Amino acid sequence: MRVLESDRLIIKPMEPQDLEYQLNLRWDKDITEYLIHDPISFKNQSDWYNNLKKTDLACSIFLKVKPEEGNLRIIGNVGLFDTNYRHQRAGIRARIDPEFQRKGIATEAMVMMMDYGYNTLNLNKITADSFCENEPIVKLVTKMGFTKEGILEKHFFHNGKFRDAYQLGFLREKFNAIYNKK
Repeated sequence: MRVLESDRLIIKPMEPQDLEYQLNLRWDKDITEYLIHDPISFKNQSDWYNNLKKTDLACSIFLKVKPEEGNLRIIGNVGLFDTNYRHQRAGIRARIDPEFQRKGIATEAMVMMMDYGYNTLNLNKITADSFCENEPIVKLVTKMGFTKEGILEKHFFHNGKFRDAYQLGFLREKFNAIYNKK
């Protein structure tokens, strides 16, 4: 994958030196409340990284702190996972450091990644899922253009209880109509 860049962000494939930051992000209590996966050890994080499928695209998000000096600060991750090229679809996931949430960064990073998925990898559909009670994320992705396609009832066991999740989808033609107006 090439590096994706906007005026304020750089998205590049995750590197081993990014793993400690990513692990700390997974441990953040505000994030783990809505994180479908449980917190893990550094060894587990390294194993995950080393066992990524060739079709998985795990990337780190960097904020250009002082663009004129080339200074970057890692602030999260975004990726396309479970890519199926036959059916031309993948799932998207993103995590943003709480310090940088509600600043449009998640939307910007996801749009950059989705544009790459649709218009470089030739995907037709990108999916997402979220706990139903995670209203900020559900609001974010539906505002972006995702459509609720269904509810997965008692689909995830998390924090001692089964939780429902929305399954959401976004088709390439709709994405390009919204974000790639010529």
